[in-house]
Amino acid sequence: MMLRRSVLSSVLGSLLLAGVAAAGEFEGIIVLKETSGGETVQQQWWLKGHALRFEEVGPDVGKGAMIFDAKKQALYSLHHDEKIYLEISTATTSQPQPFDDIAITKTGQHEKVAGYLCEVYRMKDRSDGSTGEFCMAKGIGSAALFGMTSAQAGGASLWPGWMRDLFKDGGFPIKGVDRDGRGREEARWEAVKIESQPLADRLFVPPSDYQKQEMAVIKPE
Repeated sequence: MMLRRSVLSSVLGSLLLAGVAAAGEFEGIIVLKETSGGETVQQQWWLKGHALRFEEVGPDVGKGAMIFDAKKQALYSLHHDEKIYLEISTATTSQPQPFDDIAITKTGQHEKVAGYLCEVYRMKDRSDGSTGEFCMAKGIGSAALFGMTSAQAGGASLWPGWMRDLFKDGGFPIKGVDRDGRGREEARWEAVKIESQPLADRLFVPPSDYQKQEMAVIKPE
């Protein structure tokens, strides 16, 4: 994903770290418009219970998709041109990106984006002075999405309490902006479509005509 260290990139972009699924009611599609470095792409999220699918659409993005199944603890990377896919086990949870230097402040302000009410938060990274805002909606996340913030390692959650609080009750950041340490805008995103609808199970498994590729093993010299 293109955003540097926003909540959208750091959290939603860390699906490889996902673990145990939690309850979620929303089933449908979320479409985000994201602009970074003068380029605009669409991010499409399909959410259904313990599974999700992510795909970017734009002139400079690869033709592929990511599917995550929290129940199977598996991540699938699809490559449409070659009709191949990789399967990655997430049973062994890796360490997430560090969040010790990130401070989150609730502003008390609310907005309406794509028909959904959201609450505005401010973010500051004390390590480099970068800042941002994001607007968190409730009731549109999924079990798979919340699962990653509930992952356990050695009996303790890998994610800070404030992050789990943001994503509980179906939390999803539907609008936001990133700025560098000098206050210059680096990226922004906003939901342009949030639609609750039944989704076919076939969206969350590799297509039958795609060939599975084994992960390359790099041996130390």
